[in-house]
Amino acid sequence: MRCFGKNYQRVLCSATNICSACAVFFLMTIIFFYKSNIYGLTYNSNMLLGNVSNRYLCPYFRGGLGNHMFMYSSLYGIAKIKNMTLVINEKDTINTVFKLNVLILKNAKYICEQAVLVNEKRPCAYDLETFNFDPSKPVKLKGYLQSWKYFKHVEKELRKQFIFKEEVNQKAQEVIEKYTKMFTSNKTNSEKLKIIGVHIRRGDYLTAHNIKYGYNVAPKAYLQKAFDYFRSKYKNCLFLVFTGTSKEDIKWRDDNVHGKDVLKVAANERNVDMCALTKCDHTIITVGSFGWWAGWLSPGKTIYFKDIAQTNSSLRKDFSADMTDFFPDDWIGF
Repeated sequence: MRCFGKNYQRVLCSATNICSACAVFFLMTIIFFYKSNIYGLTYNSNMLLGNVSNRYLCPYFRGGLGNHMFMYSSLYGIAKIKNMTLVINEKDTINTVFKLNVLILKNAKYICEQAVLVNEKRPCAYDLETFNFDPSKPVKLKGYLQSWKYFKHVEKELRKQFIFKEEVNQKAQEVIEKYTKMFTSNKTNSEKLKIIGVHIRRGDYLTAHNIKYGYNVAPKAYLQKAFDYFRSKYKNCLFLVFTGTSKEDIKWRDDNVHGKDVLKVAANERNVDMCALTKCDHTIITVGSFGWWAGWLSPGKTIYFKDIAQTNSSLRKDFSADMTDFFPDDWIGF
């Protein structure tokens, strides 16, 4: 039927066209969800069907939570620049800790196993060559990608995503309240209390392999200087000192970190400790990506140990010349 002529014919044509369009849309929807079931795709409330294409960016997760957060954040930033869709596995560690705004797959192999593998050049430096690849096909980017410059343009989005689950948040708040109450129970200081979270990591950095590669660990003198910095700024400080479950790290902390304004926090679940550190007013970190993210997520100043790599070592070559690709501009290095 041609769509011209008398009015009733026009109305009938219009109705027919609408029905045809609805049928096509319905059929496409069925096909889409059929494919989604095959590929194991799930979407959060912010994902749109229009985002689904062959422009996929796949991660290569390895290491602990801090490493995963760097990889996710950098890939999220690169995906935005390259107009790609970042995809992760439903059971990836980072997806079990945070509620993320990306495409989640029940099984990544259908999309990512045939992806073009791209390797980073320098793990702790911002390198434009790292994402100088063709985005029209699926890409798996392998690397630690430890530079805040990869994701500085999506910082606000990431901060909204890196919110700990309520159960973890509640446990972390209980940790802060427990030690704050312990500290203030016999105090009469009227000055507002400033809580500084301190994270110490040493153990695995002291292995023969890591020392040969170029790792340094923060000495007692560094921590003393960092403590004194905040003591000079605020009249009422509480330093909550966190470390992992390593017996060596716990012993070193107990032997070397002291003060009337210092409390040593018993080790909790990894997620709880990081969440608790982010609830402190300011942060002091030593080495490692776990502490780095505690500093990035915390609301105040972050003091970092700047001599993390031995001069002329293999590790030092992983960083930019001034290390500002790794340490944000507003952090303070001692």
